[in-house]
Amino acid sequence: MKKILFMCLFAIVGIAAQAQMAKFQALYILQFAKNTSWPSDDNSKPFVITVVGDNALASELKSIANTKTIGVRKITVTESATATGLVKSDIIFLGESKSSQIGALVSAQANNRVLIVSGAKGMCAHGAGISFVPEGGKLNFEIHEGNIAKHGLKVGQKIVSLGRQVF
Repeated sequence: MKKILFMCLFAIVGIAAQAQMAKFQALYILQFAKNTSWPSDDNSKPFVITVVGDNALASELKSIANTKTIGVRKITVTESATATGLVKSDIIFLGESKSSQIGALVSAQANNRVLIVSGAKGMCAHGAGISFVPEGGKLNFEIHEGNIAKHGLKVGQKIVSLGRQVF
């Protein structure tokens, strides 16, 4: 009986930790969006964030989208199971479980103004602009300004200084 209770408690703690991580990632993504120079010709369109392979993050972002905007743009959150055939997006988040699709995503988005954010460490080396890096219970991120610039975007110095720059 104690073993079953321990296993249940362990599962609950794991779920709570995952939800907490999704909340922090969502808040970071909102700050990335607010501190990036977006083309002014897009102001009449919704700000689209597409989440590939991370339901918890998508739920958090949808909750935020109900009350926040990026400048004057309303936020729309879409979800996808794969990194191909995506709707035109301003930010695409590639979940850790889908990190093997980074090459296809970067290739498919080569000519689009999009910020590619990954939930897996080291994805900036494969074309992501920002990669989350959980370390010691804290959420950090790597940032590759060159990859971001390839998509016609510039992230503010505030974000650059908070992340670990990679080249």
